[in-house]
Amino acid sequence: MASADLPRLTGDAAPYGGGDPYADYRAPGPSGFPFSHLPDLADRRLGAGVTAANDEFFAECANLLKPEPAHFAPEAFGPRGKIMDGWETRRRRATGNDWVRYRLTGQAVIRAVEIDETNYLKGKSAGWAALYGRDGERGDWGELLPRTRLQPDTVHRFLLADAPAVTHVRLDIFPDGGIARLRLHGALTGEGERRLTARYQELGG
Repeated sequence: MASADLPRLTGDAAPYGGGDPYADYRAPGPSGFPFSHLPDLADRRLGAGVTAANDEFFAECANLLKPEPAHFAPEAFGPRGKIMDGWETRRRRATGNDWVRYRLTGQAVIRAVEIDETNYLKGKSAGWAALYGRDGERGDWGELLPRTRLQPDTVHRFLLADAPAVTHVRLDIFPDGGIARLRLHGALTGEGERRLTARYQELGG
């Protein structure tokens, strides 16, 4: 599927009417977004986590999974400079692209992808993104979201049709840059629910 064929729920920002200028992107309709009732399978509170990344020089990729909105703190600085609340890689001097891999809450079917580039990312956001998934820690990656153009300071939302069940995802950005948050809305499969229940019981739940 080409990126132009994906249903998008991303629109132009409304005229600034005061308040937080970075939160003024398109709002949902009266009934909310069509995936708002589905859990975020990339929420680290539900067991999701980072498995690998090729670069997180300016900001750690674990920030993508934080449940709260990204926050810009002008006074926050660290050994590498300004501390950013998102994932940000160094600028590339060669070919290729940057990527991060995540383990989902459990085996699940992703219905909607939300890539948030709002808040601090003006001028340093990723230009394109693609999402891949696989069922298990090994095997080939299958395309979930084809390489898609991103806009700075925007929350991008895409609906996925007929996506396979996966346990792991890989987010690729092209060529480099930053993303504030990644949300993967969907539902656990029967196997995913069984494994999650077993893990909860093992932990004394």
